[in-house]
Amino acid sequence: MSSWAKAPDLADRPHQRAAVREGTVADRDAYLREGLRPVECERCAARVLAKKNSPQHTSVQWSAESTRQCAVFASRAPGEVVECCPDLQRSIAAAAGDGRLPPS
Repeated sequence: MSSWAKAPDLADRPHQRAAVREGTVADRDAYLREGLRPVECERCAARVLAKKNSPQHTSVQWSAESTRQCAVFASRAPGEVVECCPDLQRSIAAAAGDGRLPPS
C-alpha cells in the first residue's frame, strides 16, 4: 500500500525554496497568459483574449470594456451570472476553425 507524502517545505534550503517558488510563479503565468490571442465578436465587435487549450476547452478573458460592449453581458440584471455569449462562442469557433486561434 502506498501512502501520500507532503512535499518538503525546503525551510532549511532557502535558495532551493526560492527557485521552486519562482518556477511556480512562472508556471502559473504561462498557464494563465501564454497563447491568449485577441478575438473580436462578429456581432458586436467586443474584443476578448482567448486560448484553445484543447478542442473542448477554451479560456476567455474579458476586459471591462468588452463586457460593456457585449449585448449579452451589458443586458444582464444586477447580480446575474452570465457564463458565456453565444455570439462570441461562434466567433471563437470560427477563429479556431480558420487557424487564427490554434490549440495551445
